[in-house]
Amino acid sequence: MENITLRNPELQTEIKQLIKLNLTNTNLEAILEEYHLYDITREIINLEASDISILFNTITLDYAAELFAYFELNEAEEIIKIIGDDLTAKIISEMEYDDAVDLIKYLQKSGMRILKKISADIRKELLKLMLYDEDEIGAYITDSYFKVNKDLSVKQIMKKLTNEAHDIDYISIIYVVNEDNILKGYIKLKDLIVARADQIIGDICEKRFPRIYPTDDKEYVAQLMQETSESSIPIINEDSTIEGIITYDDLMDIIALTQEEDYTRFAGLGEIELDLETYSLKKSIKSRLPWLSILLGLSLFTSIILSVFESSFTGSDGAKLLAAKLAVYLPLILDMSGNTGTQSLAVMIRYLTKNQDIDNQRIKNHVLREFRTGIFNGLLIGTLVFLMIAVTTFISSQDLSGRNFIYALVASGSIAFSLVVSTTLGALVPLIMFKLKKDPAVASGPFITTISDIITLTIYYSISLLVLLPLFQ
Repeated sequence: MENITLRNPELQTEIKQLIKLNLTNTNLEAILEEYHLYDITREIINLEASDISILFNTITLDYAAELFAYFELNEAEEIIKIIGDDLTAKIISEMEYDDAVDLIKYLQKSGMRILKKISADIRKELLKLMLYDEDEIGAYITDSYFKVNKDLSVKQIMKKLTNEAHDIDYISIIYVVNEDNILKGYIKLKDLIVARADQIIGDICEKRFPRIYPTDDKEYVAQLMQETSESSIPIINEDSTIEGIITYDDLMDIIALTQEEDYTRFAGLGEIELDLETYSLKKSIKSRLPWLSILLGLSLFTSIILSVFESSFTGSDGAKLLAAKLAVYLPLILDMSGNTGTQSLAVMIRYLTKNQDIDNQRIKNHVLREFRTGIFNGLLIGTLVFLMIAVTTFISSQDLSGRNFIYALVASGSIAFSLVVSTTLGALVPLIMFKLKKDPAVASGPFITTISDIITLTIYYSISLLVLLPLFQ
């Protein structure tokens, strides 16, 4: 992870000096109170190992847990090596469950070793979250939220909130449950403040809320939060018992991770973490080689197609001349079809990821729109290609009649037809992946480009074989 430089060097120096001068001072937390935790962590990671050890043995576990929330995972790993497993286990016990799970998973074997040192009740909760797949929203649940019994009055809740708010990270929305922890509704803090003191919360809370379960897809939940414009959303079990919440901060993390996953898949890199410090040669080869092998297999079809047509274009001097002329504009045709296929692919993936609940009619309309786009682009690009070939042919041979004119028509017609096919294919491939319950981003750019090359070659040489070869014999 890149080191992020503070925009204020004076502040950076000030924090560093305060930490160095007060490493063993039990009031260190109060001394650093006016500084943001993120800024403090930027200085901690640059301390000597001995100073880091002293620091974390001086500050409280709560404060250490807050600091760990701002460390990058690789930074936290280095600090854990210094402070040891026992102290780390105590710190993780004070962290929010979702952050703790992320750290334990990142640490792998050492993380499981530390997990065994954590108290049984907390370990049970962490293990429950660790069982969820990375694509399930349950992996992002946070437990630091405020919930109250439906029978409490507003006055009682305000008193409870005043006493407990300092231990809870998220209080903007208060969740209302019954004695069995079944979610009955919620109320926003601003609505609670203006409510009458004697009102019962179960009577005034909002009882309509989306029913989100821990196994629901994270992208679906992120999209739902964006559509509802809520700052948090509750996660419940099948019996409506509240498991935790997802906050807007979690939403930002999910969106960032999703974009990174889609980018790597779209580039044909598989599911990898783009961290330049930890992205080793082994990881690089492992992530790229499988896709390259698949694309190599598909590319063999291109060679097979050329081999099939080879014999037809080597029978006479005229056929050889035609083969040479066809080769001149082959890269242009392949590039254009690949480009338009990738454009259509990107549009369809974007459409599918933003519209999870789409009906067949909307899908049909979008595919038809892409098809019409392909026709329009094909006619326009085909016309430009025809003019380009006509001009270059006339300049080189001073002749644009007969077979030269027909050659220009065939080449431009081939590229126009290829653009229509590639555009439509770019829309259909991710749609098929979506229907098969697969991530549409798996239909990556390199994949669609290779498929477009195969189809374009077949179209280009087939038309040339039927129309042009008799004229060049």
